[in-house]
Amino acid sequence: MPANDSSQPAPQATITRILRQARRRIDPRDIPGAVAALGSRNRPGLTQNEVAQLLGVSAKWYRNLELGKPLSYSKALLEGVRRILALTEGEWETVWQLTQGRPASDAAQESAFADARQVPPPPVRRFIEAQGWPAYLCDHRWDLLFYNRAASSDFPWMLYGTNVMVWTLTCPEARTQLIRWEQDWATPMIVQLRLHAERWNSDVGLQAIIRTVQADPVARGLWNSPDLPAMSHPGVPGTRKLYLPRQGTKEFEVSLLTMKVNDMPSHQLTIAVPNNDGQSVSQLIPETTSRPR
Repeated sequence: MPANDSSQPAPQATITRILRQARRRIDPRDIPGAVAALGSRNRPGLTQNEVAQLLGVSAKWYRNLELGKPLSYSKALLEGVRRILALTEGEWETVWQLTQGRPASDAAQESAFADARQVPPPPVRRFIEAQGWPAYLCDHRWDLLFYNRAASSDFPWMLYGTNVMVWTLTCPEARTQLIRWEQDWATPMIVQLRLHAERWNSDVGLQAIIRTVQADPVARGLWNSPDLPAMSHPGVPGTRKLYLPRQGTKEFEVSLLTMKVNDMPSHQLTIAVPNNDGQSVSQLIPETTSRPR
């Protein structure tokens, strides 16, 4: 008699059903850089091997998760699955509960600094929303405080509240989307993080970010590099390249314009200015690429 999901214990069958359905409905073109990494196709869906590749784990490890096997799955892995497969809130809550044995809301409360994030004043929020180019505000820990529609269209991971530094330095999706990731993106970010680590050396939340970054072997290697610049990375060009959703293998150049907000001195406003004759890169992205929170 053929095996089917009904032969599995209920939690395993539920995880399998959720992840399999999410994997089949996802359009790889919505994932920045996925077409360049996986190749183009005219059909929706991702294979288990492709999801594993985008997650930076072995196919066997992801397969174990999709089969609902009771193993120790890290928070980083599960959050990566959530972003890549664009799990709905209900799907995410269920997968987390069944793999971790506790509600997903408990994980959010573990952040020592989650309730200390400052809400931007209304004029700042209106300014960010009015920008046609991707714009976002973060604090000195690089926690996202506010971003506009253009930013969430070009950088879908922002919809899930991931820390900017953690995403850039540790998430495999960043290495898929950001071209010349180590030289042009990761190294200058590491330099900034080390400077902030010294300036805010008693900040519990920032130290948690640093531990997360250092837990990644590649990021830890950059952190410990004897050749790391003290203040800035001289090899970083004026523009950096990246892939965008629904744009296949086309490379886009942007300059990151950063500025301070007088009313929020420890915060930083960043605008991704495209280097394509003034046209906003986000204007090239269809609205259908927006992902659910």
